[in-house]
Amino acid sequence: MRLIAVVVAALLLSACGSPDKQPAPSSSATASPGSAGSSVSPSAVPVPAAVDCTKPANPAQQLICTDSHLLDLERQLQLAFKQALGRPGADQSAVMAAQTSWAAVRDGCAQNPDVHTCVLQAYQTRLVQLAIADPATVAPPVITYHCPADSGPLTAQFYNQFAPPTAVLNWKGSQQILFQLPSGSGARYGRQGSEYWEHQGEVTLDFNGTKFVCSTS
Repeated sequence: MRLIAVVVAALLLSACGSPDKQPAPSSSATASPGSAGSSVSPSAVPVPAAVDCTKPANPAQQLICTDSHLLDLERQLQLAFKQALGRPGADQSAVMAAQTSWAAVRDGCAQNPDVHTCVLQAYQTRLVQLAIADPATVAPPVITYHCPADSGPLTAQFYNQFAPPTAVLNWKGSQQILFQLPSGSGARYGRQGSEYWEHQGEVTLDFNGTKFVCSTS
């Protein structure tokens, strides 16, 4: 009996080990909410003025909701916008402000005589702007043109990897984004109100009624 009592006492002592031998709490259990920082997660940020097809705000948005191609561009833009917000060092306020300004232009297409073309080119333009701002995008060479003195300086970069292929022009410090058009000869790019046509080294340009001719040599 005495031996049994000794064994029972030993078992009781081992079960009451010192607290410092208990497992430590995991770091996740002790972390305070929001301790990871205050930056906004791009996935949680809604696209400014994204189209809500349950209640489209104007004729331009109504068109988007009934056109599968435009609706696909809307989804592409939402993804591109959130990727732009998530890039290291991104100025999120500036990206969001630019997106909001662009959305006003898109919605303004409701007043355009050709609403579909206006909306289509608005989406294509914004996708190009976000793409060329991405450091991962390969930038093509800059081509400088010889133009009449009163027509101002003109340069161009041709992003043939985009769909559609795109010419990004800088005319008098203003960016002009034009898209490849069918051409019987030479290279032709355009958008509503503007056109670039190059043939045998001569470039004919029309920027919203301002017409002039430049050369590549």
